[in-house]
Amino acid sequence: MKMKSSFTLRLAVCVLLILMEHGYAYAQKNSGTIALQIEHIAGNSRLELDSLYQNNLGESFSVRKFRYYISNMQLEDAVSKKSYWVKDQYFLVDEANPASKMITLPIPAGSYRSVSFLLGVDSIKNVSGAQTGALDPLNDMFWTWRSGYVMAKLEGRSPVSGLPHRMFEYHIGGFNGTYNVLQRIQLNFGETLMIAAGKKATVNINADINAWFSAVHPLSIAQHPACTSEGALAKQYAENYSHMFSIESIFVP
Repeated sequence: MKMKSSFTLRLAVCVLLILMEHGYAYAQKNSGTIALQIEHIAGNSRLELDSLYQNNLGESFSVRKFRYYISNMQLEDAVSKKSYWVKDQYFLVDEANPASKMITLPIPAGSYRSVSFLLGVDSIKNVSGAQTGALDPLNDMFWTWRSGYVMAKLEGRSPVSGLPHRMFEYHIGGFNGTYNVLQRIQLNFGETLMIAAGKKATVNINADINAWFSAVHPLSIAQHPACTSEGALAKQYAENYSHMFSIESIFVP
């Protein structure tokens, strides 16, 4: 009886492994890829570090550092209106690292009408202790003086700044309560985007840095050369930069 039970258990394990392998192969066969190619711009110009630009308030500025988190991505099915969630994926987009501006995701083949994502790091990860990868505190996007991630960071110089060396710096954080800066960004494709099995569609996205200064709230560098803690001002910057993204074009092979 004991030998029969052992054989039955081994048989069940083998069947389970075969089913799992078949399911994985099926998922692979019926999956496509979407690539989000992000281009940072300043108005009508491509953003380049340490180059001179002018914001919509007429202030000249150059950028030394520009980083932000993208997480909790979601694609809405054009037919069922249901959403496909990309779970446990966190991306640190950094102007100084070109590879970080290309986000590639395997998704089920199908038709999609929009993509959305959280600009920042969700509250659970903010209170989950030390993380690795994109969320590693060594990436200089974590406040050591309190628990919490910097959701977006913009640093540079402007002749109108009153700070030493004409610096300006915005470290935007805060994940709960009145001054929660987390922003949900939704980008509609306009037309239905078909993702075929084994194929890759590329969505080219512009992120206009000028939105930081004037998309909703006029926030001049002269008046606000720094924002490095959570609060009402940080929330205003977040509400501004939530408008910086737009779809430039879509390529489907």
